[in-house]
Amino acid sequence: MYDLYQKDGYRQLITLKCPPNMSKIELKDWWFKHAEKAKKMKGLKWYTVCFTIDSIDYSDGSEGRKLPFDGYEEMWFSSLDELKEAFDSKIMKDELFDINNIMFKDPELFHGLWAEGNIIKMNGLVSPPKQKGCYRIFGGCKRRQGMTKKDLKDWYYQHAARVINEKGRMIIPEIIGYTHNFLISDSPFSPPLVDAYCNNWWSSLAEMKKTFAGDIWRSQLEDREDHLDTFDVSLFIGALAEEHIIGI
Repeated sequence: MYDLYQKDGYRQLITLKCPPNMSKIELKDWWFKHAEKAKKMKGLKWYTVCFTIDSIDYSDGSEGRKLPFDGYEEMWFSSLDELKEAFDSKIMKDELFDINNIMFKDPELFHGLWAEGNIIKMNGLVSPPKQKGCYRIFGGCKRRQGMTKKDLKDWYYQHAARVINEKGRMIIPEIIGYTHNFLISDSPFSPPLVDAYCNNWWSSLAEMKKTFAGDIWRSQLEDREDHLDTFDVSLFIGALAEEHIIGI
């Protein structure tokens, strides 16, 4: 079971929305200054900051749900113990205090979660891509009523399996990275924005748009809509974002 998954440690995900007195340019400036301090945490093995550029449209071409955040950061750790140690560090406590009490006081502006990371194994590709200037999709879902954590994981898994062929290759040629991440009970943040989320990577915005114009992508949207959106459109959050790799 889950043969396509390669376990890959744990993630801390933070999403932020600009307060009324902050522009998106100011958010970028603040976040890069924050990242310069946060990147010094012990145990951090990969760190990205992403800024949203649009929501994911529906399969019929209509505009997707309005996004509840303007940016997000993802910190990767090899083990849960390393994540917990980083969370308890002075650096993290100072940065979270700044987020919670100074910059983003409104609880609707800030969300966080811890997740178990899984790389989707694809022959010829390595996740996450190491090249700079990539664009990403954040595809986050909450469980619908009656759906267990395993049900949600099974749905994500079959969703990935639809685009990996018998030779283990991604059938959407523009996608160069793919991960699935699942909320863990140890997460110190509440309430979580989502119960699981995926990341897809493209080398450029043009390559991403090329994918969106294809039938396979439309079929993937329909699969999600049939299993989640038909029950409640608020269960899915889909964001297109520009990625910035923070050097560690």
